[in-house]
Amino acid sequence: MRTPTQKLKAVAGIIGFLAVLVLGSAAAQAAGTGGAGTPVPEAEAGAVPEGHYVNPLPKGRWSVSRTDMGVDLMPVRPVPVVAIGDAKILGSSGKASWPGGHFIWYELLDGDHAGAIVYVAEHLAALAPVGTMVSAGQQIATALPGYPWTEWGWATTTGEPRAIPCYHEGMETNSGKEMARFLVSLGTQPLHRLSPGPDRPVGKLC
Repeated sequence: MRTPTQKLKAVAGIIGFLAVLVLGSAAAQAAGTGGAGTPVPEAEAGAVPEGHYVNPLPKGRWSVSRTDMGVDLMPVRPVPVVAIGDAKILGSSGKASWPGGHFIWYELLDGDHAGAIVYVAEHLAALAPVGTMVSAGQQIATALPGYPWTEWGWATTTGEPRAIPCYHEGMETNSGKEMARFLVSLGTQPLHRLSPGPDRPVGKLC
């Protein structure tokens, strides 16, 4: 039989162990940079109803550059790239012809943009592999600060940016504006020179 002193020590040990678990969990959430398929604090597991989307660009972590084939976005530090909605990773490469060499694209599986394909390109790391099924808000890559930053846009099933058949360097395309409107609809900071129009890939390519 344990003495009262031994019982107190046992209880103290359990409390200390639980404290370590809680603090470790809090630190992991503050970092917000788990592996592919890991929820970030903005979209905890189960917090996003089926068919709903999340804002993938939390305020204070990104700066907006130009709109061309997609939208150029600059992370201020290493930041998780998360799936906007429930999705399937259709392609993932660390040896793409893009500046930075990294390119990932995924199909939205539900919600009012179901079937649309989103690409994220350029200065990325830790890309989720092809075929991965992810939920809204789950991490699919890490965006790195510094040139060439990242680009987000609408793609075809084969991963080509929708605007590529008619694009020339620096051109502000209709496809890019459609992605910009979608990001704004999700809560992203307003983008420059954004005119009214569709927020999905339905209009002309460029």
